[in-house]
Amino acid sequence: MLQVYKHKFKIEQLLNAKIIHSALITEITENTPWLLQEFPVNTYIKLFDASESLHGYRFIPNDAALLCQQIVAKFGRHHLDLYHRLVLVSLICSYENRISQRNIPESIQILMPDEFNRIINGIRKNREGFYFHENDLFAKDFGICRLKLIPCGSELIDLQSGIPRHVLFQGGISQFTNAVHFFITKAKGFKPYYESHWDRRLIKFFSRNEYDACYARIADLLRKNPQVLGMFSSSWWFDPQLETISPELSFLRTVPEENGAKLFLVGSNENAISDAIKFSSERKKLYDSGQYFPHVYMLVWQRNDMLEWSMRLKTGT
Repeated sequence: MLQVYKHKFKIEQLLNAKIIHSALITEITENTPWLLQEFPVNTYIKLFDASESLHGYRFIPNDAALLCQQIVAKFGRHHLDLYHRLVLVSLICSYENRISQRNIPESIQILMPDEFNRIINGIRKNREGFYFHENDLFAKDFGICRLKLIPCGSELIDLQSGIPRHVLFQGGISQFTNAVHFFITKAKGFKPYYESHWDRRLIKFFSRNEYDACYARIADLLRKNPQVLGMFSSSWWFDPQLETISPELSFLRTVPEENGAKLFLVGSNENAISDAIKFSSERKKLYDSGQYFPHVYMLVWQRNDMLEWSMRLKTGT
């Protein structure tokens, strides 16, 4: 079944991507015949591939940012939008070569066709202005196409990240002491780690069972990459206050924490507050009355603990 799925991806999606690739080149060159000669797509992609690996998925190398500015100055924002559409399709067309350079398990590779379908359909339909780096949804799609981010179901996983050291100092002396002991003694370092990111387009996978499946895929990824120390994520939904305020969200914290994951206070910010109260009248009411103030926590799941949990999940023990 897996071979059929991969064959279907290769034939149908690759052909579709190449058709769109040709159409975009025609559209760009008809109006601005020198754009792609002056700013080759492969050169642009290489600027990101050569950048420091532990940078986040939204990081833009200086030379790439300058290239974008030059395209806008010479040809206008419309053509930068078209250029980024072409970049995504070019990356999809080179997927087989790029995936061969990564140790990605089949349980994750079979999710790629759906992501590429969505991205290809979006290239046809998305409004002008979507394809700019300041748009987080485009930044995530760009990360997926260049395999900086990979889909694991409920979350996207950054393949190359590390624990930010400033977190050690956010929760007072107790957190500092516990964090230093954990990262030095048990985790054996601060990098490399997988970092998970939620995408609102993955809302259909927002459930306890789907998160279990997501974590199991990350465990598969860890098995194939023994140099990676574990995974981490930072969010307001790991806040222990939600145990009583929004118990329906508590599984996001309790499942990893009950199976060895550690929690560290990061702090708060406007985005966390906005996200925490945006979709819940109860949380907003408590926030407005001063009974709830959202905090971001970082959850760290060390590789051995996560692998042991995944084995218990598979065996039902």
